[in-house]
Amino acid sequence: MKIEIKDETAPLEVVVLGIANDMGAPLDINPVSKSHMLNGTYPLETDIVLELEAFEMALKEAGVEVLRPQNLKGVEQMFTRDIGFVIDDKFVVANMKEPVRQIEFPGIESLLGNIPKERILRLPKEAMVEGGDVIVHKNHLFVGISKRTNWAGYEFLKKEFPKKEVYALPLKVTDSPETNILHLDCTFQPVGEGLCIIYEDGFKTKPEILYQLFDQDEMIKVTMEEKQLMFPNVFSVAPNKVIIEKNFSRLRHELNTKGIETIEIKFQETSKLSGLLRCSTLPLRRTYPNS
Repeated sequence: MKIEIKDETAPLEVVVLGIANDMGAPLDINPVSKSHMLNGTYPLETDIVLELEAFEMALKEAGVEVLRPQNLKGVEQMFTRDIGFVIDDKFVVANMKEPVRQIEFPGIESLLGNIPKERILRLPKEAMVEGGDVIVHKNHLFVGISKRTNWAGYEFLKKEFPKKEVYALPLKVTDSPETNILHLDCTFQPVGEGLCIIYEDGFKTKPEILYQLFDQDEMIKVTMEEKQLMFPNVFSVAPNKVIIEKNFSRLRHELNTKGIETIEIKFQETSKLSGLLRCSTLPLRRTYPNS
């Protein structure tokens, strides 16, 4: 299997989309899902299954080949982004901090059987990285330092990808569902040609590199309320085509006025687990000229 990911927006060819069958007992491993457990608003498995089916249909209609994990009974498998990720032509097996997430990888292992072993990277024990904290932007690689990804994980990626400019972006980590940033893609994501969606208060310190790469008029800035709805966590299937949650009306307007077509699907129940569209996808190959 050929794998190649150099950015977040090139035309998508192959992706692994999560599943929600047999997801088991509710988990309170992040502040958002914990708050829904306490408030009695935790999503039903049947609703998440339907949302993922709609997502699969939208991806296929966009010409994308969609792969699904093998079902592991009693295991949450919605958020495939975190358990592995592709940078250039290498597949990195994530090192997960939470024990309940470490058991997800076998669900996609068989899908990777055709990737040459020398193209699969495994992290040392002390290095923690989840895919939601890793954003590839051409020769730049951004790594969120969070509760799930540590400095040793950042150093590993910096060493393994010496041709890239690798930047650590420390995130705000709290116990509050309003202020906690679980992963980098919950507060920042490139879209289109030279644009990004950003929640500026999601970082411990101002991420200067982002302001060097994106001008003010190239940033779609979101509020805390919009961040909580997960505005930054959309998913690009092409530079001019982005899948978004159907209730993101302001974001739809912002993207449309910048020449980006939006495909709208219902994904509100899945968001209650602190993940949205990017979280649910593991892209394996995008299209690049001359490659």
